[in-house]
Order: sequence, then C-alpha cells, then structure tokens
Amino acid sequence: MRIWIVALFLLLLSGTIVAGVQPESFTVGGLKVIYAANPATEIIAVNMYFRGGVALASMENAGIENLALQVATRATKNYPPDKLSAALDRMDTKLNAASGPDYSSINMQCVKQNFAESWKLFTDVILNPSFDTTMIELEREQILSAIRQQADAPDGQLNRLAMDSFYRETPYTVDPMGTERTVRSFTGKDLQAYMHGRVSAAQMLLVICGNVTRDELEQMVKASFGSLPQGAFQVPQPVPVRHSAPAVTVVKRELPTNYILGLFPAPPFASPASYAMTMGRSILGDRVFEEVRTKRSLSYAPVATGGANFSNYGGIYVTTVKPETTIAVMVGELKKLQNEPVPSKTLNDKKNLFFTGYYLGMETNASQANTLARYELSGQGYEKATELMENIRKVTAEDIQKVCNEYIHNLQFVLIGNPPSLQLSPFMF
Repeated sequence: MRIWIVALFLLLLSGTIVAGVQPESFTVGGLKVIYAANPATEIIAVNMYFRGGVALASMENAGIENLALQVATRATKNYPPDKLSAALDRMDTKLNAASGPDYSSINMQCVKQNFAESWKLFTDVILNPSFDTTMIELEREQILSAIRQQADAPDGQLNRLAMDSFYRETPYTVDPMGTERTVRSFTGKDLQAYMHGRVSAAQMLLVICGNVTRDELEQMVKASFGSLPQGAFQVPQPVPVRHSAPAVTVVKRELPTNYILGLFPAPPFASPASYAMTMGRSILGDRVFEEVRTKRSLSYAPVATGGANFSNYGGIYVTTVKPETTIAVMVGELKKLQNEPVPSKTLNDKKNLFFTGYYLGMETNASQANTLARYELSGQGYEKATELMENIRKVTAEDIQKVCNEYIHNLQFVLIGNPPSLQLSPFMF
C-alpha cells in the first residue's frame, strides 16, 4: 500500500510524460522538434540529438563523433574557451555532450530567466564550434585516460570483450569512445569536417522540456536552425542479434577472482516483448542474488544485467572463485524463468517497484527529454513514451515465460581470470 501511495504521489507531481500536458512536435526547416511544456519547474532542458551512432562509424574513425562533440562544447567562434566558461558559470547553465551506440547529443540545462541567453550559447556550440587547439588536446587526453582506465579495470575489460563477442559482425563492435590509436589520430580539420557533415536537419532531432511556450520556442528555433541544410540521410536500422550456439571466451589474467559476463539477445528497445523481458530480468536479479549470495555465499554481487541499445541484450554477471558452480546456479534460475510461471504476488510487487523507480527518474526535465528522444530515435515514436506504464502493467506471467523461451538461448560468455581448471559444460546454455 505504501508503494502505491508513493507512486500515486509522484504521478501527480511529475510533469509531461507521466501526467499533465502531453508532448507534441513540430518541424522547422526540416528539423523535427519535440516539445513538452512543464510549468511546474523553472529548469529547462534542451537536447540536440544526432542520429545514427556507431552505425555511421568504422574501426578507422571510432570515437571521432565523441571527441568532436566534447570539443564543440568547450569553445565557439563567438565564445572562446574562457568567455564560454564564464558565461555558463555566471548563469549556472550546464552544457555537455554524450555519445552512445545509437545516437549522440549536446545537452543544456538552464533556469528560465537565463533561457534566451543560454540558447545563444547552445546554438553557437552546434553551428559555430571553433575546435580550439588547446581544447582538442585537453579533451583528447581525458578520453585517452578513460580508455586506458577501462582496459585496466577487470570490469571495463570484461564489458568491452563481452560487447565484441556478443555483437560480432554488427556495428555495435565499434566503441563510441574510440581506441587509443584512433583518438590520437584526429586533427582539428578532421573534427571540423566531421561536424560540418553531421549538422543537417535530417540527421538531427531537437527535444525541449520545461517552462517555455510553444510560440516563443518556434520563433527561437526558426531564427537559429531555420536555414539548416536538409541533407540526405537514411536512419540505420538496428541489426537483430542471434547466435547459433553458446560460447565461452576465456582471457587469462592474474586476479584474486574471476569476472564473468554472459549475454543473450533481448527484444528491441520499446518493442511489445521488451516490457515482459524488463520484468523478467528484474525478477531474475532478485533470484540470483538470493540463490548465489544469500543461500550459497558463492559471490558478493551476482547481477542480472541488461542493455539499453536499440538492438538489445540481457545477461548475467558475477565475480567468483568457483565459476562452474556459480554459473550452474545462475543458469538454473534462467531455466526456472522459462519453465515456471512467475507467482502473481512476485510480479505485482515488481511492477509496483518499477512504477516508483520510473516516476522518481522522471522528476527532471532532462530525464523526460531523454526518454522522449529514445522512443523517437528508436523508430517507435515519441508518443509511445506515454504508454510505457500501461505496457508494464499489462505484462503477465505467461508473457515473461514466452519471451524468456524465445530469447534466452546460446549465451555468449566472457571470463577474465585464471581458474586452476574450468569445466565449460555449465556455460553451454
């Protein structure tokens, strides 16, 4: 009862996607704009998304979009580094960039009273980046440091190897961050040319959530982006992943324990079956924790994991000194999901917890903007974001069994460690 009260309270308080004014869209010069009014807060979130992600990249230019966008947010032709930084600090405006497998973005959050001035900075970063030499080298070193840290940390190495194994022969094997070799190779001219080729209406999506009227917004978008080149662009379609057999990749490394991640395909993002998989994966997480840690003390942190890619995955992760025994227990829980209906109380409790977590996550305009964008960029349409709660509510125990039987097969495992011996049979699921 307390969970339902909290969820209802958050539902009434939250805006845009979960209650109140519904999102809408309009087009300016070929640029699609998704807009959601939220007068309940003075914070305005403005995000410009670049479609395509790593499907547009190759092993030779991996990371160029990430570096280009990071540098673009540091200086423009009208705002040198110090001037841009001072203006952002004075207004307490946040400006950053992010790159992922399916899309990249330049994001801004500001207070309403500074929206007009902050908008000038936001649009200048997109339209007039200077690719200042000092900023290029600063961002380059930060990215290289992050790449090295990922390779050094067992979990970082495990995740990269697992992605390579699971997504082999698909664009997802390209790391959005790039490699040390590629990131070192990019010049200012490379970044400038790349960014110039990405700034077109067909490749971009603008999402704005906050206390701003549609009329003033349309005028601002038209003034800033009304003359964008349309460009010719075909949105890449995610490649479904299926494996014909289970596999284990073992990487020898002297560590006090073994790091293991096994991945299986999951339904595409926001597809009807994805909601049943979301509930199934959440229930699986509780069960492997109970069986592996609480009952058997085989590992401190067994996890049921999952991705957020448009061509998606689920999986099981664990660190343990007894890999065969631990994996056998976890695979047993996968089989249980396939063979036994989830009890009604367990499923209802999971739904309630999901609702509460979702509403808490949607408290900020930035979160709402990202959710609308993900649905739109995935091809589902931003309108579908308003149906998420109803889709979760409809999930049945039979739906979970069906999706688990359809997708959870032929796990692709990666193990990093040095067990004295290793029987592969428990991994062959």
